[in-house]
Amino acid sequence: MPGYLIAGTVLAVITTLALAWKWQLGVLRAGVFILALSMVTALVLSAADQLAHFTFVTGTLAMWGITVLAAVACLLAMFYRDPERAAPDRDDVIVSPADGRVIYVRPVPPGEVPVASKRGRAASLRELRGTSLCDTGATAIGISMNLLDVHVNRAPVAGRVQLSERMHGTFGSLRNPEMVGSNERVTTVIEAGDLQVAIVQIASRLVRRIVSFVSEGDELRLGQRIGAIRFGSQVDLLVPAGTRITLAVQTGDRLVAGRTIVGVVAGEPAATGAFPRADGAAVASAARRDG
Repeated sequence: MPGYLIAGTVLAVITTLALAWKWQLGVLRAGVFILALSMVTALVLSAADQLAHFTFVTGTLAMWGITVLAAVACLLAMFYRDPERAAPDRDDVIVSPADGRVIYVRPVPPGEVPVASKRGRAASLRELRGTSLCDTGATAIGISMNLLDVHVNRAPVAGRVQLSERMHGTFGSLRNPEMVGSNERVTTVIEAGDLQVAIVQIASRLVRRIVSFVSEGDELRLGQRIGAIRFGSQVDLLVPAGTRITLAVQTGDRLVAGRTIVGVVAGEPAATGAFPRADGAAVASAARRDG
C-alpha cells in the first residue's frame, strides 16, 4: 500500500475524531465509520494513481481531503433527512417532539415560571407566564439533540396553537450552561382540550436558524411537523403536572419524534385497540423500544 494512503488515512481519522468529539457524535462510532470510508477512498485513489501519478504530498492531501469531504457529505445527508413517521393511532398519548436523549425530567412547582436547564444552569421561560403550565405546575422534559438526529420537530399532541413566540438571543455553545438563558429560542404552546403542552426549541452555537412551520390558531394533528432546529441543540417539552398524566420516559432514554410515547393522559379513550392501555412501566418499555 502506498505510503500516502496511510498518511492520508491518519490525517482523516484525526480530523474527524476531533470534530466528532466537539460535536458529540460518538468518537468510537465516528472512528469505525471513517476507517470504513477511508478504505473506499483508498480503492478509488489506487485506481486513479495510474493516471494522476500521485506524489506522497499530493496523494496524502487527496486521501485526506476526499475522505473528510465524503464524511461531511454523509453527515449532511443524515442531518437533512426528514422521514415519514406514523404517530400512534390513539388520542390519549403525548409523543416526543424531538429525536434525542432525555437529559432531565423534573417538576415545576405551581406558581413558578418554568425554566430550561443545562448542567445545573437554569433559564426562565418568561413567555409562559399566564399559561396553566405556570399557574398549576408542570413537568419539564429536556431532550438533547446531536448532529445525527433528525432535526424536524413534531407536535406532541393534537390541538390548537395558542402561542408561538420567538425569543431573540445569541448563538453560544450549549456546552456552556450559561448559554441556555441567552440563546435564541422558539416556544410553542398547544392546547389539547383542557390541557396545555409547551415545546421550547433552544439554539446552540451551530444553530443559526430555528424554523417554525406553525402559527397561532393553527389546528395540529398528533405528530405533525411543527418546525426544525438546525444542527445539534436542545428541545424542552413541558406537560401539566398531576396524576392525570402518567410519564413513560426517564433520564437517559432515547426518543423518536412523533413516535415515542412520553406520557399517557387518563380519562381519554384510545382511538383503536392497536395500542392497548398500559400502566406506566409498560408504556415506558414501549417508549424505549421506539427510541
